[in-house]
Amino acid sequence: MAEDPKERRSLLETVKAPLIFSFALGVIAGFVTLIVSSGGSDNPRVTHESSGLDNPINLALVAFGIAFIACLLIVSMLQLASRENPEHLSAGSGVNRNSEELYRQQVAERRAKQRQRERKNNNDDGDSPRYGQRSGDSPAAD
Repeated sequence: MAEDPKERRSLLETVKAPLIFSFALGVIAGFVTLIVSSGGSDNPRVTHESSGLDNPINLALVAFGIAFIACLLIVSMLQLASRENPEHLSAGSGVNRNSEELYRQQVAERRAKQRQRERKNNNDDGDSPRYGQRSGDSPAAD
């Protein structure tokens, strides 16, 4: 889906660029096949009554089709491979969540719990009485 429906995409972002390029290469392949299969430009045109693949026009059409389809496939795949993903796909919940953000949150939670444990241990050692002793009693007095 386009991000802004009113915004027109460039020629390279649409399907037209691969189609035009593939058509041009298909025409070139068909023309070269037609010239080569008819004997070149120096030989007179020989009439072919058969409708098989020995007819130069049929060979040219087959070469055009093969070149068009192969080129369209390759150019389209290269165009898809070079396209960047939109930013909104990396944010969200579930599968689309950003794993780096989740990792940072987990590390921050672990550090906060560790700090709470350290504070609790530090407070227990100095200010509060030990187990089994009263607050006025000191360990050295026994």
